[in-house]
Amino acid sequence: MTAPRNSVEVFVDQLRQIVSEETDDAAITKRVSPLAVALAADRSWFREEFRETDPEQGFSVHMLHEEENHDLAVTVISWAPGKGLAAHNHRTWAVVSGIEGEEEETSYIRHDDGGEKGYADLSVSDVRVLRPGQVATCQPDDIHSVRNTGDVVSVSLHVYGRHLNHTGRSVFDVEARTETPLVVRVT
Repeated sequence: MTAPRNSVEVFVDQLRQIVSEETDDAAITKRVSPLAVALAADRSWFREEFRETDPEQGFSVHMLHEEENHDLAVTVISWAPGKGLAAHNHRTWAVVSGIEGEEEETSYIRHDDGGEKGYADLSVSDVRVLRPGQVATCQPDDIHSVRNTGDVVSVSLHVYGRHLNHTGRSVFDVEARTETPLVVRVT
């Protein structure tokens, strides 16, 4: 007799099905979004350790699933109060759903063509707050920053087409107009 599958395993099977049927990133994020909201609301898989944050980074990335080739990464990210990640891209599609707390997301427009190594000219295009039960999506070239504006740890579910440390993504200093490679610690 096989053990019952948990909701994360079911979610991963649904992701695999979606990416086998879709090639368009926007279509993928549209189909994944309601599933991510449902998984974020289902606390059966949630563990207390998902609220722990890395004091050096200001956040922790807790891996729930990653395919052997680094595709379909499902993580929980916990953000310490007042901490976040500067403007960055993903170089893959992303779906984020709030679990606890609030996260301010600032979106940016890139004005240069990316042709000059290490240089990026960005300006703010939108600011919104992600709360439990809400979802945000990113396409591969989108640039945004995330910050916990609350006074308690915020926690969110992040689903990526590919593990972010394997996409060649960047972090940006908006004022200095610089772009540098970005790799984060994953627990």
